[in-house]
Amino acid sequence: MRFSTLASTLLACLASTASARPARPCYEQRNLNTISKIYNLTVYPNMLPVISTGGPGVPKGLFNANVTGRIDPVGKFEGFQDSIEYFFALAPIPGPATSNVAITSYQITEFSSGCADVASSVVYLYCSVYNPGQPNHGTPVAPLKQIAFWKFDQNGAVEKYDAFIPNLNSWVQATTGLALSNPQVQGGSIQQLCATTQERCTGVNQQWASFDECVATLSKRPYGTYDEAWGDNVVCRSIHIFLTGVRPDHHCPHVGPTGGGKCVNVPYGQDYFTDEDLYGDPVGETFKCKAKK
Repeated sequence: MRFSTLASTLLACLASTASARPARPCYEQRNLNTISKIYNLTVYPNMLPVISTGGPGVPKGLFNANVTGRIDPVGKFEGFQDSIEYFFALAPIPGPATSNVAITSYQITEFSSGCADVASSVVYLYCSVYNPGQPNHGTPVAPLKQIAFWKFDQNGAVEKYDAFIPNLNSWVQATTGLALSNPQVQGGSIQQLCATTQERCTGVNQQWASFDECVATLSKRPYGTYDEAWGDNVVCRSIHIFLTGVRPDHHCPHVGPTGGGKCVNVPYGQDYFTDEDLYGDPVGETFKCKAKK
């Protein structure tokens, strides 16, 4: 695990306190520590308690009860439960569906916090094959990168966030070894998606009358790309299928024929620029430090 940035910030705080000048506020270290703890929970198997128990599995103080945010290119997440499911339930769990790939370490490579309630960061999520006992166990694969802005409440918990994962489609291709534009690959992923949907979304959560109906319908929808995962397409449903294992009553509609309000086509401006509705602040104010009086 790489904590060089965290250590540097902590040393800076200690040095400031020891100097003859007034002590520099150490909210930078507090905010960095919160962000570091969040990303540490994406490392396998640290996320498993969150997936199995939900909110009780998340350490107190990381997220505000009303946390809300946007993750490009995946979607908007309103409320504590939606947010923790994005951060932790979508972290890859080694198995056939993820080519045995998991996040195995992380490094916050860039960090800035000019005031107590706002910070920005860049993190590298290092991935490798997790397949104990096999020759490929521990083989490094392409890392993920996330760029994020954070807003903290008065207690230091994340209240709002706006994050971006660049080149997600390339990462999926690099880790799976599959050409996602290949029609045969697309057909295989649709079959896998429909099989998992029929297995998990049953009873009142059932979305399709049959496996064949699911395959036939989704084969006529755009396949999509992981660089633009919002929309009425297969890729969007391929992401949300992971969440059906956590809350099937909430997430099964997202993989069904209507998209359940998540995997639906909406105007570009509605996806990316609804800051006022999402954050409850005037556009451009959420992640700015307030001017000092």
